Amino acid sequence: MKSKTAVFRADLHVHTCCSFDSLAAPKDVLAAAVKKGLSAIAITDHNEIAGALEAAEIARKKKLPLQVIMGEEVSTDRGDLLVYFLKKRIAPGSLERVLSEVKAQNAVCSAAHPYDKIRHGIQLENLKPSLLEKIDAIEAFNARVTIPSHNARALEFAQKHGKAVFAGSDAHHPLEVGAAAVEFAGIRRLDRKSLVLASRVIKAKLSSPLVHFLSRYAVLRKKIRRAKKSS
Repeated sequence: MKSKTAVFRADLHVHTCCSFDSLAAPKDVLAAAVKKGLSAIAITDHNEIAGALEAAEIARKKKLPLQVIMGEEVSTDRGDLLVYFLKKRIAPGSLERVLSEVKAQNAVCSAAHPYDKIRHGIQLENLKPSLLEKIDAIEAFNARVTIPSHNARALEFAQKHGKAVFAGSDAHHPLEVGAAAVEFAGIRRLDRKSLVLASRVIKAKLSSPLVHFLSRYAVLRKKIRRAKKSS
């Protein structure tokens, strides 16, 4: 009997307490990912890579069976852009400038939760062809969307334009990690090339809308902390 090839599962959109709207410690995010059998996670904090650096160091020291991808969710004037395999942080700004920095770092980028205007999704149809060409992939499933048709539209757009499809939990709490993932075939580790080109299927489910209260609570807690420090 032939042994089955292990499935490589990656959650490509995860936040830690280094995001303004999360209280999740990197060590707890990693523990959740290992417990749920993930092969890789991308730490994609808002305009920050400190959480990704910390998570990667913890995984290395503890020799966790988990690849940590250095990522960031960068705010642009056209919407949020997920970036992977970064060498250094990219500051928020115009989509054109951010995409130029992505290419300069030989990184990979994906449109985050397209069509979700509440969470600053990029309206893909409105982009100039020259900008769309520089976006490597589309987040075709985001577990935190409150309107499922946003995911359906993102998948349809990706297929129509020949873009790679990504999926992520958009976790802001360890309990959410792994709700959405991509299962890659024929790889043991992700790199820039396989992240875009490897054969894949999306395995995902929507998170409860209640998870958004976790983010709001995190924002409130951090505001209270800042107020106490300044008083």
